[in-house]
Amino acid sequence: METTLIFAQTVFYLTVSLAAIAIGIFSVIIMCQVIRLVREIKKISSNLNYASSEVAERIKNIIDRFSVWPILSFFLKKRSAAHESKGREK
Repeated sequence: METTLIFAQTVFYLTVSLAAIAIGIFSVIIMCQVIRLVREIKKISSNLNYASSEVAERIKNIIDRFSVWPILSFFLKKRSAAHESKGREK
């Protein structure tokens, strides 16, 4: 009877130990995947930031080209800071 109890305790402790090791290994694998995912998201966001700044620069160039046309220059011309400050001031 006593040997059966010792054997059951040994099997229980061995099983719990292996389960704890397996959970630790799975946690490490999951953390590595999360870190890799975060790095990829960082790369994507930097690429989007670069692309958006490039698009903004191209839009400015297009507006500058269209502002040469007489009809569109009335709407697209840039106003000076002195002109913006004119008017009623409080």
